[in-house]
Amino acid sequence: MSTSAKRQARRGPSPLVRLAKTLYFVLFGLSLVVVIGFAALKLFAPEPTGDEQVTIPPQPAGPSAPPAVTDGPDASAEPTPLVLTRRKGVHTCLLLGVADMGGSDTIMLGVFDTNAKTASLISIPRDTVILQDGKYRKINSTYAGGPEAVVSAVHELLGVPVDSYVSVNLKAFSSIVDQIGGVWFDVPVRMDYKDPLQDLVIDIQPGYQLLDGKKAEGVMRCRNCYPSADIGRAATQRAFLTALVKQTITLSNVANVTSLINTFIQYVDTDMPLSDMVFFATQAIGMDLDAALTASSLEGEWISPYWQLDDEAVLALVNSLDIYEEAVPAQALRIVHP
Repeated sequence: MSTSAKRQARRGPSPLVRLAKTLYFVLFGLSLVVVIGFAALKLFAPEPTGDEQVTIPPQPAGPSAPPAVTDGPDASAEPTPLVLTRRKGVHTCLLLGVADMGGSDTIMLGVFDTNAKTASLISIPRDTVILQDGKYRKINSTYAGGPEAVVSAVHELLGVPVDSYVSVNLKAFSSIVDQIGGVWFDVPVRMDYKDPLQDLVIDIQPGYQLLDGKKAEGVMRCRNCYPSADIGRAATQRAFLTALVKQTITLSNVANVTSLINTFIQYVDTDMPLSDMVFFATQAIGMDLDAALTASSLEGEWISPYWQLDDEAVLALVNSLDIYEEAVPAQALRIVHP
């Protein structure tokens, strides 16, 4: 051994080696904390369980239906409820966008398959006609009874279980977008709209651009900017939500976690348990949203004053969600035509 090597051996490792060892143990410790933390989340946030059997009541009579038979041989022929078996690992959530003046301005059904690692987002046009208490109504009017009433209406309309709801004041999008420094988004049309009653001014040029909070809220709310009104807006909303999620779930936004949580508390109302939120968050880690997320809308046509659904197209869409073990029959849906 040379003289310099002997002196180095007596002094111990060089500062560079000591630094490398220190960094190694720090990174190892952080990795261990992350692994243990993730395992704890998985342990204490088990997968939510829904009803295995879903009962769908018989179709009610419409306003012009003949009176029910109360005597004679057909009097005892009670309609039989439909019972379907729900697939394990499939979860649903109703997303509601609410404006300051009240009422549900946006209705979307989210479906998450934890086995296939896929998610679907279905827009339900706010003017969709439903039958409620023997009268035809627009589905967004059910929000007068609270989010739970909208959940019930969607369940009856589509024949699918709705596990929970998340009701978001549309101002939340403005706050979140500003907190993460804006969202890059391709605005599809010129948006020019003013509503003094809501103190709402929307003035946005089309094209790919960085949206601040105010413009993001305008993109989410502008309904009269499209020839197809709510249908066009719904497509833009789905695209914007996808962009927002992808640009929010980044390491650069770790520092914004506290402010994002405060925004959630201020603007969001939900009946989803915290354990379920944690479970879905852990499941979403590493998902490729471009490949895993599909978005669509309930097809139909505008026959004033309602959006009237296409029976066959909506039934096909419901079956494509694979919520049940069985194929969903037409009588499971409660589509009406005034």
